[in-house]
Amino acid sequence: MATIHEVAKYAGVSVGSVSRFLNGYTLKDDNMKKIAEAVAALNYKENMLAKGLKSKQSQTIGLLMNHMRSNFSSSMVAKIEEEMEKSGYGLLLSGFQGEPAQFQRKIDFLLSRSVDGVILFEAEQEWPEVQALRDLDIPILSINTPIEFEKVDSILVNNQQSTKEVILRMLALGHEKIGVIAAPQKDYVAKERLSGVLAAYEEVGVSKDNLTIFYGDYSKESGIKGAAYLIEQKEVTAWFVCNYNMSLGALQVIYEEGIQLGKDLSFACYDYFEASEIFTPKLTVVKQPITEIGVLAANRMIDKIQKKNQLSGETLVLNNEILWRDSIATK
Repeated sequence: MATIHEVAKYAGVSVGSVSRFLNGYTLKDDNMKKIAEAVAALNYKENMLAKGLKSKQSQTIGLLMNHMRSNFSSSMVAKIEEEMEKSGYGLLLSGFQGEPAQFQRKIDFLLSRSVDGVILFEAEQEWPEVQALRDLDIPILSINTPIEFEKVDSILVNNQQSTKEVILRMLALGHEKIGVIAAPQKDYVAKERLSGVLAAYEEVGVSKDNLTIFYGDYSKESGIKGAAYLIEQKEVTAWFVCNYNMSLGALQVIYEEGIQLGKDLSFACYDYFEASEIFTPKLTVVKQPITEIGVLAANRMIDKIQKKNQLSGETLVLNNEILWRDSIATK
């Protein structure tokens, strides 16, 4: 089945031009002729075109997620859906698992369903597939990664600063040898969190040679491997884990090995989960503002739809909350 990108390539126009044509906008006669010919030649959803796609709003928002299996992601979807329903909008959810090629297919899927806007979760601006969204004439909003297009809003959290504050606390309590289980440094969020670790060491003047970093892949299994690796580094006295699933793996190893948090090892991690309240001691965690992000994303998207996508894009930064507990203690 042909995609909107293939139609644009065949016609020699931008994806945005194809989108506007399908949405009923009037373009230059030559471009309209080229696009119509491409649609016919590639058999691109002619039935939708015949119906006059976008003659009225679908009351549906596309939500395109990266990783959907984390506690943070599932909570985010639930909150955005709850807020959208208050204004009579439904969500069409899809995922791309960090794969740009899959991202393109999913965008085509959402556009073919006549969504009134698209919310992206952790899509990277440098991907060519994301660059192609620049000319789309529907509201687009990005969560957790900045997309610096003229009309695109980006909702971010202060990942770097939050991580820096946790590491500074560990350093102040005498933990110079800190182990970090980080995500691959391929995406914006992973880079921000690890950069906060490095910034803390630089601020206090402690050599970064004291750091031990294990690169996981966001999975619980990589958290288990990372924990096993850090245990082998006998001098490491404090751990920081950069996401929820890897934290679960690390905590499993800690308890299987009989390591006492706050005594044998200081520990902190990203993403709040309810079980962190029943650990002994309770876990120090970086809690992301899920409710605030969901409400802001929904309200901004609805506002952009009502204003016919004429609002300029903004970058909006929210603050994480650090729940300081006794899993971090003096060395």
